[in-house]
Amino acid sequence: MIRLDERLRCAFDLLQGANIVADIGCDHGKLTAALLLDGGCTRVIAGDISPDCLNKTRTIIDRYGLQGSAEVRLGSGLSILAPGECEAAAILGMGGELMVELLQSSPSVAERMERLVLQPMSGIEELRQWLYENCYRVKADRLICVGSRWYQLLCVQKQDNPDLWPSGFPIGCYMVGYRSFVDRDERLKPYCELLLQKRRGQLQQAAGTAGEGRLVRETGQLEQIMKEIERWN
Repeated sequence: MIRLDERLRCAFDLLQGANIVADIGCDHGKLTAALLLDGGCTRVIAGDISPDCLNKTRTIIDRYGLQGSAEVRLGSGLSILAPGECEAAAILGMGGELMVELLQSSPSVAERMERLVLQPMSGIEELRQWLYENCYRVKADRLICVGSRWYQLLCVQKQDNPDLWPSGFPIGCYMVGYRSFVDRDERLKPYCELLLQKRRGQLQQAAGTAGEGRLVRETGQLEQIMKEIERWN
């Protein structure tokens, strides 16, 4: 078994069992190899804009004898795929704004995926809002803490209508996932506590500035989530 860090292991778990998967931004190719060796996938298409990353992926493919079931392609995002070629895709480790651009630029590919696993490094609010407004159903939402760093991973699929907004979750809040709220993810509380602490500190410094209104809104949303979480027990 290939050793994956907790972030990649979570993505692996969300993709496990899919038949043909695209690993977009494959980097070192560990996820590609793990999906073929241990995840039940029969074929993985690994894509990256970096020739160096593709060479790393080729190396791990060759090391484990996966040449017959893995393919590497040079290119940007989902543009390397034909519509319906893969049933699932992983897009990990890039900004949420860039993920939106990639999904917008290849709608015929993205909208036919049964699973899109997304892990943004930044821009989570922009990504979540775009997904909601463009009718992507959140099938799973995971919070992962590695060391002192938190990651959010989403598994989504295009549908005809937006998700139903859950009762008790602040309207228009995209800092954290409403699916993790509905599922009562035990990691939601410590993560929201951390966000709330940061927003309160920022609010003190932003008094009287143009950014004060946004911070007041976000602080209120997080306080509402925390009150709802306290009711879980």
